[in-house]
Amino acid sequence: MQINLKECSKNKVIEFLNKESVIKNDEFDILHGEDLKIIDDVAVNGDIFVLDNLLKVKFNLSTKFEFVCSRCLGNFTYDLNLNCSDEILLDDLDEDIILDSDGNLDFTDYIKNYIIVNIPQKKLCKVDCLGLCQYCGVNLNNGTCSCQGNEFENAFSRLREVFVDSKEV
Repeated sequence: MQINLKECSKNKVIEFLNKESVIKNDEFDILHGEDLKIIDDVAVNGDIFVLDNLLKVKFNLSTKFEFVCSRCLGNFTYDLNLNCSDEILLDDLDEDIILDSDGNLDFTDYIKNYIIVNIPQKKLCKVDCLGLCQYCGVNLNNGTCSCQGNEFENAFSRLREVFVDSKEV
């Protein structure tokens, strides 16, 4: 998403192209993975206020993700709607905002990083997701399992016996 600073006269508010600026989901390849997928374009709208050497940026963005639930491993859709307000010094632009020789500011990386920071760390299909049975692997959101919580023998179960009779040194 590019904005031309030459169109931004000082002490004047400009809107992002006077409409929604859409960033295509294929521009966000860094986000694609086996448990994260953008399924909708990123719609961004807002305005910029130029004051001497300061850009005041205010925008709203929205998109949709497809996540894999951290508990039950089921796929679900997540709507991301964010409001951002930021002040940026033109003398001190970081690598997220690129100013080219024609006076165009590229906010694509800035918006991409803003989205990444606001993605939930624990992705749950619903707040009260029950997850999978730890013994048989049945999705407990769909019903109960038949294993009744019986512990299965595994290679590490003998380690419990080591700590039962151990004495502190």
